[in-house]
Amino acid sequence: MKKNLLSMIALVCTMSAHAQLSDGVSATLQTGENTTIFYGFDAFKDAITAAPSNAVSVITLSPGAFNNPGTISKSVKIYGAGFQADKEKNISETTVTGDLNIKSTEDDIPVIRMEGVYMNGNVIFSGTEIIKGTEFVKCSWNGYYNRVETDNTIIRQCYIRGNINGENKKATGFLVSNCYFNRIDGFAAGSGVSVNHCILTEGYYQHGPYFYYGNIIEPSHAYAIQAGATCYYNVSGNGKMSNGGNNTMFGNFDKEVWKSYKKLFADEQDDLKYLDAEGNPRNWVLADPTAYVDAEGTSCGVTGGEFPWNPIPATPRIISTSVDSKSEAGKLKVTIKAEARPIE
Repeated sequence: MKKNLLSMIALVCTMSAHAQLSDGVSATLQTGENTTIFYGFDAFKDAITAAPSNAVSVITLSPGAFNNPGTISKSVKIYGAGFQADKEKNISETTVTGDLNIKSTEDDIPVIRMEGVYMNGNVIFSGTEIIKGTEFVKCSWNGYYNRVETDNTIIRQCYIRGNINGENKKATGFLVSNCYFNRIDGFAAGSGVSVNHCILTEGYYQHGPYFYYGNIIEPSHAYAIQAGATCYYNVSGNGKMSNGGNNTMFGNFDKEVWKSYKKLFADEQDDLKYLDAEGNPRNWVLADPTAYVDAEGTSCGVTGGEFPWNPIPATPRIISTSVDSKSEAGKLKVTIKAEARPIE
């Protein structure tokens, strides 16, 4: 309970600090009961540098833009304000420039969890040792490159503007859930890859002997999936799910069933673009959520499954802060009123 309270205080302090320093950004580093706040465009990098190698630290980033933190070889949990602005709560996004490089060494094998961050570059995994237990939630980046063996990787509710590339490395327990991205391919033999309730927009075959469940998939060819895949309850774009190869198919919805994207989506937009005509992010709700469903009865695409689409992270929103005028020296009395944002 004490750790949870400290984490909440760190989150609140970061959001509060940013509210008071409107012309700057901040990163709060919390390791155990020790909390340090860094300011400026290099605040994220400074927090990574200061984080110890023998513990899992929490770094909370304010809204705003941060310089690239460099290679990350330490175990950290990173929380931002969101990969896109929360207009309802008037909270801007957290942006990190350049690529996010996560690297394992003989001395350090990082365990990474990141939520609510926009990266204008790629996510790159590399190193000499297998990286286990990585999780990305409600983030956005260009491409994902798996240049080292990984295990138990979760990518959830993310907006990936490019492809997920296995780079011919083995990945076991690799789950992509409720995400928007182009295409996934290139993982080595023996990998275990599941694509669950996503939107895949690449006008080409989706590759790999993977498990596709409850997705909306757009191919430009006659068929959506290469041979060797298991495909249950997917909505197929311009072609059919099976290419007649060694695929396992059940309950898929080919285009001849739903006719066009205009009829498929409630917003009647006739494509899979992430933004609508006014430049706003779409919500991906189906026109008839009961017609194209998985075995559990939830919608195909990002609005179904266990984690329906919601890009807003759980970082609290600061409503008001005040300092007691009767505070004693060394005993600052601060009152902070915060409102929780939706967790899922």
